[in-house]
Amino acid sequence: MAAEADVDFEPRMFFTAPWEPVLVRRGDALGLRALADQFAEAVAPGLSNRIRDGRWVTILAWCLARSQDVFHASGGRSVATRMEQRKRYEWLRPLELMWVARTIALAADWSSRSLAGQRSVGPWYESDGQPTHRFGMSADQFRSYRQTGMYGGYRLAFRKWPGMTRLGDGWTPETATNKLAKWLDGKLGAARPWWPLHVGDSDEGSFLKRSAKLGSDAEHCWWLRHWDTFDQGGRDVEKNTLPRRKDEFEVLPEVDLLRPLIFGSTSSGPRRLEVAREVAKSRAANHIEVCAHLAKVFGGNHTITRIPGFSRLADAGMAAMDLMAGALDTDTRVSLAKVAALPSALPVCEELMDAAQEWHKGADLQIRHIETAHRFAGAITSARPSVCLSELLNHHEVYGGGLRWFVLRNGRIEPRTPPRTGSSRYRFRLWSLCRLATQCGVLRTMPPALRDDDEAEEDEPTEGAGE
Repeated sequence: MAAEADVDFEPRMFFTAPWEPVLVRRGDALGLRALADQFAEAVAPGLSNRIRDGRWVTILAWCLARSQDVFHASGGRSVATRMEQRKRYEWLRPLELMWVARTIALAADWSSRSLAGQRSVGPWYESDGQPTHRFGMSADQFRSYRQTGMYGGYRLAFRKWPGMTRLGDGWTPETATNKLAKWLDGKLGAARPWWPLHVGDSDEGSFLKRSAKLGSDAEHCWWLRHWDTFDQGGRDVEKNTLPRRKDEFEVLPEVDLLRPLIFGSTSSGPRRLEVAREVAKSRAANHIEVCAHLAKVFGGNHTITRIPGFSRLADAGMAAMDLMAGALDTDTRVSLAKVAALPSALPVCEELMDAAQEWHKGADLQIRHIETAHRFAGAITSARPSVCLSELLNHHEVYGGGLRWFVLRNGRIEPRTPPRTGSSRYRFRLWSLCRLATQCGVLRTMPPALRDDDEAEEDEPTEGAGE
């Protein structure tokens, strides 16, 4: 037996959960998001619904290159650990938010552009004598911006697209990123920071080494102090520097730099190019017809052939969810019987029941997360509204992803999140793919079937959500 002096009786703490809280969203009402992503990866690999504007790829490349210089000047080198990556991001985040503020300053229609954080940055920028602290955000919002912000939405591109970051680390700019950054830097004119790109490790950048080290732990203040021309305009500022309107599908001036990244011969470019062109050739009238066309053209791909059935099932489920959400617009809670008696309830439930039965006919497909659709389809056993909606509510409460919209308690539907105007459907990145294709000159125009089917950006996290 070991001597008592050799035994360590000190208590130990073992962390079995992430250091940072996980963001909680409410955009996966039916618990089908993971399966939808599998289908999306088959038709638009290496994308996400949030990668929707080629101009933001250019802007974020500039932000990554500029912040890399200051990160190096402050003494940062490695991004191998979580702590080092967090420090790296501290220098990047202010630039993301300053570009949001720049767009608000220079574009009268800024609210029609993708600007994550605009609800905080807008009042912050437009107020007189505004404090610089966190761009008007709470501490929780500022921290969670790493996921909800612009770079959080586009980081997949910087990790997966060829030549964007070193070994796909998402942080260290490589050739393609530096080319985009140089292009945009040349278009900024008077708004450009006064020191040149890639000066951080040179003798010319000695001022950076002195000031950046002092700016650590207050990086947002450092950037606001040193890039005080960020909201200046100039010649062709709209065309060459700002994020594009969501309803604009024109070819971008930097197309020669973007096209090889998105639709080139390496990585997943050929599949993205093929699918985008097929969508344009489909002459479909709506999203489900686009899915049916792709299933026919790519009949040898068993995953793609199941997309129309999944889309019909998921859309029917979300239509029923929206039916109940609409009934709660004027009431804090409503009886299930009252909703089931609505004239629109029967056709909604009949479609959901038909879609569930249709899904069962192809239940032999082997694909990750396919069981989530089997489970949802199996939960719907009747088209009678009182039964169908009750079954849907039970499935939503038990298997829905993220925050619950509402729950069924003693025959009443009770909300669990604030009212929402409409909801995003389960989609497969096709809007984002075709929008990028028009911006890169691959398609002449946005396919009509998708033009108004804008895949909604992910919900912002609730107040208090962590990083």
